[in-house]
Amino acid sequence: MPTRDERRDAAAKNLALMRGAFANETKSTVEAAVIYENGDGRELPVAEGEGETTTSVTTDFAPKAVFSAEGKVCVVDPCSFTRPGGAYEDGSFGPEQILCAESNLYPVLLGCKPAYHQKNRGYSSGMLFTDRALYLPDVVFVRDGAIRRADVLAIPEPNRSRALENHRSERECEHALADRIEALLRIAAANGCETLVVGAFGAGPQGFDAEKPCSLFKAWIEAHPGVIKRIVFAVPRASFAAFDAAFGEPKAPEPAPSAAPEPDDASEDG
Repeated sequence: MPTRDERRDAAAKNLALMRGAFANETKSTVEAAVIYENGDGRELPVAEGEGETTTSVTTDFAPKAVFSAEGKVCVVDPCSFTRPGGAYEDGSFGPEQILCAESNLYPVLLGCKPAYHQKNRGYSSGMLFTDRALYLPDVVFVRDGAIRRADVLAIPEPNRSRALENHRSERECEHALADRIEALLRIAAANGCETLVVGAFGAGPQGFDAEKPCSLFKAWIEAHPGVIKRIVFAVPRASFAAFDAAFGEPKAPEPAPSAAPEPDDASEDG
């Protein structure tokens, strides 16, 4: 894995490239950005779906999943609530920085800072944050010389670990995660998303057991089948088993062990 200094250098080079090559695209995305205020996303109507929602699980990073996705793609950015890109330019490494490293997402977020990040200050809610979300159409992803556009939904993960340290209750943490997942799924559906790429939202460093977001995503999919055609869970290895059990390909049953032969009652010297 690259060192922090190497990631810092790579971020500077990528930012210069994106500002030079995709300045017009960045400007268009910033101008078309939509902010969903806290609570708005959860109130969006959900249309009737057709068929079923198919799901898959991968340990690939989200940008790779974007390039193999079909139809209109929306990728979830579990964003920093008050700092565009988190500490991307400082060489940090996490889901948001991975997205920034292969797209023009970071300059887009910088362009949205006055309207989104700055206005979030003072609303950290003990590190649970709020459902205030930023929908960014046509972000440009670049990978191995190929270009792909996808919408990005920037919405913060509640941080259970920090919230408990800040004297928030377990119930408050679980309620925040349920609201956040409800909001992100409704926002994606309302924007015509056909393939949603999302990570292990809330699990890992944020402190929730992976089974918790799994159960919330699963309940929503079962309640709204086909509303989002495909959901790709691009998760770290630590969360893979839980997500694979919930959303992976069905596993073929293991063959039953063959029965041991019955012993012969007659002795050899009969």
